[in-house]
Parts: sequence; C-alpha cells; structure tokens
Amino acid sequence: MTGGSDRSIVRGATCRVAAVAWTLSSLANGLSADVIRLDNGGELRGELLRAVTRTPGETIVMRTLAGSRVEVSGERVVLVARRPLKVEEYELRAERVATGSDTAEGHWELAEWCRKQRLPDQRRGHLERVVSLDPRHKQAHYGLGHTLRDGKWMTREEFMESRGLVRFRGRYMTPQQRDDLQANTIGATAYRKWFSQIRIWHKWMKTRDPVQQARGRDELLGITDPATVVPLVRILGRDDVPTIREVLARVLGGISGPAPVGPLVELTLRDTSYAVRGTARNAIGSNRLGAAVPFAIAALGDRSNEVVRRAAVLLGQCGDLAAVPHLIAALVTRHVHRVRVPGSRHPSFAVARDGTPVHPAVAQGFGVPPAVIRGMQAGRFPFGVVILPPQFSERETQVISVVVDRENPEVLAALKKLTEHDGPGYNRRPWKLWWLAFQQGSQ
Repeated sequence: MTGGSDRSIVRGATCRVAAVAWTLSSLANGLSADVIRLDNGGELRGELLRAVTRTPGETIVMRTLAGSRVEVSGERVVLVARRPLKVEEYELRAERVATGSDTAEGHWELAEWCRKQRLPDQRRGHLERVVSLDPRHKQAHYGLGHTLRDGKWMTREEFMESRGLVRFRGRYMTPQQRDDLQANTIGATAYRKWFSQIRIWHKWMKTRDPVQQARGRDELLGITDPATVVPLVRILGRDDVPTIREVLARVLGGISGPAPVGPLVELTLRDTSYAVRGTARNAIGSNRLGAAVPFAIAALGDRSNEVVRRAAVLLGQCGDLAAVPHLIAALVTRHVHRVRVPGSRHPSFAVARDGTPVHPAVAQGFGVPPAVIRGMQAGRFPFGVVILPPQFSERETQVISVVVDRENPEVLAALKKLTEHDGPGYNRRPWKLWWLAFQQGSQ
C-alpha cells in the first residue's frame, strides 16, 4: 500500500464515517465489531478479514462499517479490540447527529434507534437532549418517565417528592416508613437493651410513689441516643396519660438529628392533648422545621380535617415554598364521616340544614337534641338524617357514611404567608394558575 493512500485512509478514519451504510458482511457479523487504533490517534471500525499476527511487514485488511475495504500497515496499528457492533454503530450515528443535525428531531430518531437496539443509557442521554431542545416534546418526557402535573413536567423522583415520599432501599415510601426501616436495622441486642430499660423507667412513672415517678422521668429525660426513638415511641407513645406523652415529646426533643422529627410531627398533629401537641411542636424547634416539611405535607391528605388544618399551620411556620402546590390542593378537602342513625322501621322525623325540625312528632314532645341541631347547622349530618325518638332503643340503629367538603382557613392562611399573595380565596384553579405564573416569573 502506498504512503499517500495510507495517509488518506488515516485521515478518513480520524474524521470518521459521516454516513452509515450497512453491508451484508457487517450485518452477518451480528454481535461485535473490530476496532483498530492507529499510531496517529485515528480509528478504523469494521470487520477484520484476516487474523492479526503481529509479524513484521504484516498488512491488516478490514471491511469498514461503511462497506469499504481498507488495508493498513501493521506497523501503524497500536491496538486491536472487539466491541459490540451496535455500540459501534451507535457512536457513528451519534457523531452524525452531534455534528450535522443537533435538533430535537435528530436526537429523537436516535433515541428510538437506541430503544430498538436495547441501549437504555444512550437512549436516555438523547431523550434528555430532546427535552432540552424542545421542552414540550411529550414522547421524550414519557420516555424519561416524567409526569405532567399542574402544567409542569416532573421526573419520577420529583413527582414522588411532591407527594411527600422519599426513596429508600430502592423504593419510595413515607418518611415514617423509612424511619421505621432504619430503626429495624438497629442491632437486636442493643434494641432489646433499650426497650427493656425504657419499659422499666416507664413503669416507675406509673407508680404512686412521687419519688419513683421523678426518678423514672429524670432517667428518660437524660436519653440522647437516636437509637432509642423507636422503643420510646412504642412504649410511651401508647400511654393514655397525657403527662407521660409530654415527657415523650420532651425526650424526643433532646435527641439530636432527624430521627425524632417524624414522631414529633405525629404528636404535634395527632395527639388528643393540647398540652402534648404544644410540647411536641416546641421540641421540633426552628432548626428542624425543614425536616418536618415532608411529614406535614403527607398529613394534608389525612382523613381527619383537624390533622389537615394543624399540618397547614406547621407548614406555614416552616416557610418552605415546596409546600405551596400541596396547600393549594388542600384548600378544600373531602372527608368521610361515619354517623350512627336510626333504622328505617321506626317512627322518626327529619331536620333541615338550618336545624329546623320538620316532622309533626315534635309537637308531641319528642323534640330534637340540641347537639343534633348544632351538627346539622355545621353540616356534619346529611339532609334528612333520621332521628329516633327517645323511647326507642339505641341498638336499633345503623351506620351511614357522610361525605363533607371542608374549606380550610388554616390552609389558606399558610398559602398567603408563604407566597405573600392575597389570593383568590378557596378556589383552587386561580391559585394553580398564579403559582404556575410565579414559577415562570410572569405573574
């Protein structure tokens, strides 16, 4: 082979093939391609037509991926390797797209080719390029696993986070579930030790001896080990005495780090005692409010309207704008109440929504209990709920479901505080549109 021809081949190899034209021989090769690295940094890719012996004066013969027959002196060859054929073809196609058609359409076509060739990593790279060039390309977004929510495309991770979920050990779960799993990784010996010790101190607090009570309380308040969070919650959190649950909140507040935040938020939002809820909220402190946000967001979907409203108050204090779309969704929440009402076989009367009795039986002295009238006025019972006269047995009743939509003033107040926007009241759609405009900087 002449030197000029050799240099021409090398220059062609350095520039690489601009267009892909598969030959029957390269297709027949099927699984892999040969790659020759030259001493000037150039490469030839295709199928070796004879084995490389590395003997002096050897000529290496290759049919390139473009179908050309090439001969090159063995002295020019630095190395010979085999790579998957589809990877080689991909690199040629990718080079063509990068240099000649760096468009959404070009990258989308290559992404589809990668899908058919089962090259997921390469496909993802081109899909990401597509959405960067054309943010409205739906197929590319779906290919990336994105979800359209409130006019914004989100990754799966972003979508899960927007629902208050976290990724742990390869799957998504609530922060509380994650904390429980982490707690379960505690050594069995250490866990049993703490569980037994905390149970002893708890029993001391349940005695009638004030000295023993104080001793148990002081021992508990001295705990600082994060590994104690689970046994503390399981033992003290189930106690029906509010003062003991207050001690639990104080103990959790004295444990550093994020481990106690979830249990403290639970106490803040769900405990039946006002004093316990206040102690737990103070125990969270200002420096851990950020860690409380996912737990409070998850609580916005709670079945209890009281929990929803308390969660909104906490989110308003956290100051995290990530809570805004969740608060918008919770402006009006639907709750199902189970109400016990009389059976249909007995004489009865109905009450209008304003609490007015509408049955002649009232004149006969049956009357409507004041609590029922107040419930009707507040919308807790459906129109036409049946009320048994007092002489009938309570056993002859049935339980029905009552669906009630609640406007949540605490949610609205939290929204206004976080966004510094007066807002359109409880109407969710104008809020969503405003938030979208705010994110785009066009409000």
